[in-house]
Amino acid sequence: MIGALIDHLWQSTLFCAAVWSITLVLRTNGAAVRHALWMLASLKFLIPFSALYMLGAAAGLPSPVEFQPDFFVVRLGETLAAATPVVSPALELRATSGLSAPALALVAFWIFGAAFVARRWYAGWRAANTLIRATRPAPGSPPDARVTDEDIEPSVARVFAPVVLLPAALLRRLEPAQLDAVLAHEQEHITRNDVLKDHMHRLVETLFWFHPLVWWIGRRLVDERERACDEGVLARGYDPGDYAAGILAVCRHCRASSARPRYATSGALSGDLTARIRHILGSAPPVAVGLSKALALAMCTMTAATVPLFAGALDGDERRRAVAAMQANQLDDAIVYVSVSNDERVRRSLDANHHEVAIRNFSLRQLVALTYDVAPSQVMGGGVWLDLPRYDFRVEVPGGVSRPDELEPLALRGLVNKLLASRFDLQIRASEPGVAPASK
Repeated sequence: MIGALIDHLWQSTLFCAAVWSITLVLRTNGAAVRHALWMLASLKFLIPFSALYMLGAAAGLPSPVEFQPDFFVVRLGETLAAATPVVSPALELRATSGLSAPALALVAFWIFGAAFVARRWYAGWRAANTLIRATRPAPGSPPDARVTDEDIEPSVARVFAPVVLLPAALLRRLEPAQLDAVLAHEQEHITRNDVLKDHMHRLVETLFWFHPLVWWIGRRLVDERERACDEGVLARGYDPGDYAAGILAVCRHCRASSARPRYATSGALSGDLTARIRHILGSAPPVAVGLSKALALAMCTMTAATVPLFAGALDGDERRRAVAAMQANQLDDAIVYVSVSNDERVRRSLDANHHEVAIRNFSLRQLVALTYDVAPSQVMGGGVWLDLPRYDFRVEVPGGVSRPDELEPLALRGLVNKLLASRFDLQIRASEPGVAPASK
């Protein structure tokens, strides 16, 4: 588990380095594009490449096989006397090894850090919702603008039905043109769903608080988010001078009133304020992302997502066959106990640990279908006793079975064939394509 986590961390670090390189290439383009890339870098911490690999391995790719039967025929033997169930003995309880002391200490340390970060996150969310309930509509402003008597920084709060929070004292300081520009900035945050994006990254910070790159990504997200909103305000046609003056007036208000730290996600003074003012007053409009860059971005994104999936799909079938062959050898000396299932309401299941395989609430037809990877309807022949009663099968493996959490039903095929022949006097014959099934 620790090894898998380390692999995920260095892979996410390399992914972030690649994103940083791409943002340098796009430094003259719109900040919204760079912000989207940093969001991908953040969310990468929640999606390990190994998960994509396993998803591809589970899906697999069609591979040629020597013989793929259309259906299977169950041939009824001379007698069913051997189908009398054998009562299984009591299960032997086995102790499981726990985590080592250093591992437990690391887990406890991570829980402490995650709880601390989550508490700050929750406190801000709760304070914002408490503040919203005490606000009132802002006169002459959009419906989602609310006024509070608290000395806070203008900001946006709440993911669903977001609102703009404005301190009442600030409304008396700003000229109408300045107030309109500040409100336009906050409206940009609402349009971009920045509150939701911020909470998504806070989840990453909570889970991976120990990784310094996560906090660096957070700063990049704030800078690019605010610049994207500034660019959106200017694109609406607002005067850069009025807009910059409005931001500076907000800054003076916050200093004069000792405004408390903002409750919400997107504040008017977030990011590098000096760089923002320079960008508003002196920078040329951002260059649109050209077709070549857009195609390159799309190719990079598709490659990052599909390469692990494709690699897993390529390796999945071969890997499953290798695991099944290894497990089949380990099951050669297994002892099988059969009993009638006591509870027909229990969902059928296949479970395994290192020394035991349990197949619960299966009919004989379902057991054959499981081990031959076909639908129960493809198991032909026999009678109603193939479906009732249902059985519990307990397989004791003296030498243990490798990778019990990845037990392949194919590994059980030889064992099931022996079981059906010895206990139920049944034989399984795979029909050739185009040949009608035969049963006796």
